[in-house]
Amino acid sequence: MFRKMRRKDKRLSREQALEVLEAGEEGVLATVGEDGYPYAVPLNYVFHNGAVYFHCAPFGHKIDNMAFNPKVSFCVTSGTGIIAEEFSTRYKSAVIFGRAQEVLGDDKIDGLRALVKRLAPDHLPAGEDYIQRDLRKTRVFKIVVEQISGKTAH
Repeated sequence: MFRKMRRKDKRLSREQALEVLEAGEEGVLATVGEDGYPYAVPLNYVFHNGAVYFHCAPFGHKIDNMAFNPKVSFCVTSGTGIIAEEFSTRYKSAVIFGRAQEVLGDDKIDGLRALVKRLAPDHLPAGEDYIQRDLRKTRVFKIVVEQISGKTAH
């Protein structure tokens, strides 16, 4: 179902790939729309309860694409840098494949709290106020992980 990594010498273990996913600051979500074109967009996220959670506006390109096809890919990189003298790059990456699904009710609030805790840990009370104020105009999705792989260089 999922391709095997070609460069096995650069493969990270599942645990190492999860560490990259947990440590990353932002990731890139890839979706496919009705027109068959891929659409990739960077976004903030949190890896919480074994899934990737993100929030967004109530409508837009990625929302339309996920409604058409919930299968998505999500990529995170860390420790990146150019090694000019070697004509190479240093990095760690994690790529997941899964299905995006909207979370509602208490799960939505839990996902938003996890995002605030991860992205603004010094502002939890203000984050709680923000959640309550904007809850109705915010959508929260999670990507249920079906496959994860990780890769490193240097």
